[in-house]
Amino acid sequence: MILLGTVLLLQLAAPVALLAWLSAGTFTSRAETIATALLAALWLLAIERIGFWYVLPRWLLWVLAAAWLGAVWQAWRKARSGRAWPANGRLRLRTATIGLVALGSGAIWIAALAGRSAPAADAVDLAFPLRQGHFVVANGGSNVLINAHLETLDDPRFAPVRGQAYAIDVVAVNAIGTHATGLLPADPARYVIYGVPVHAPCAGTVAQIENTLPDLSPPQSDARNPAGNSILIDCGGFTVLLAHLRQGSVRVRPGQRVSEGEVIGAVGNSGNTDEPHLHLHAQRPGSGAMMLGGEPLWMRFDGTSPVRNERFGGN
Repeated sequence: MILLGTVLLLQLAAPVALLAWLSAGTFTSRAETIATALLAALWLLAIERIGFWYVLPRWLLWVLAAAWLGAVWQAWRKARSGRAWPANGRLRLRTATIGLVALGSGAIWIAALAGRSAPAADAVDLAFPLRQGHFVVANGGSNVLINAHLETLDDPRFAPVRGQAYAIDVVAVNAIGTHATGLLPADPARYVIYGVPVHAPCAGTVAQIENTLPDLSPPQSDARNPAGNSILIDCGGFTVLLAHLRQGSVRVRPGQRVSEGEVIGAVGNSGNTDEPHLHLHAQRPGSGAMMLGGEPLWMRFDGTSPVRNERFGGN
């Protein structure tokens, strides 16, 4: 789901560098100071929406926001007695470039906000399948900025798995807001969500299961068996897939009726996944060799759309 280096660069190194520049930098005009402050603010807003706030804890955003206020105060103290506008063309170009980068960050933020809206697709209401913990949506939403599964929606290469276009990936976080002991440990048991019971999100009939695939050591993955250990439930008019379950944890069999909320398995790290998490998606029924190729459906849980960084649970 993530590249650790990208997370650390975009969500930690880049904002810290921007704030240090804003606080300690020498600006040639008040216009350049304002442009730099705007750039730092819009960068923080953008990463708040598109960042993975479970590798790094979400409270870090509040620390960065407070640091932004302090940096703005420090920069304005130095700039208020200086020139209002850049003195020459080269400095005006520098200020304009900073402003354009700020506008680009703002565009990313606006696009990510748009991804929180429901798409023009049928929707289903489900029970959230995880309980007794704090859970974060890692991938979810209606555009690729916040949901990588959207890549499958219109690309013919992904027709056999098109049903996952509005899928979500869910992780669990501990008391300090991170998903594991360490940054990306190789032992799946060090991830908070590993082994957490999975509950049926709807009443229905089990259509298909897999229960024999091994749990892998992150970041290893099994591209030949994308869903890994999984359960496909026919909920009447639509099907739901719960994937990447723990080996041997599946408690149901094909043809069995399940009730909403019934424990049916446990989260693992099997299939095409680079860390333990639960993949969940709803679709119109597929057929034959394309069981996961049905029309994708938008999901709601207690009226809440599960988009990136949405929180569930708390019991």
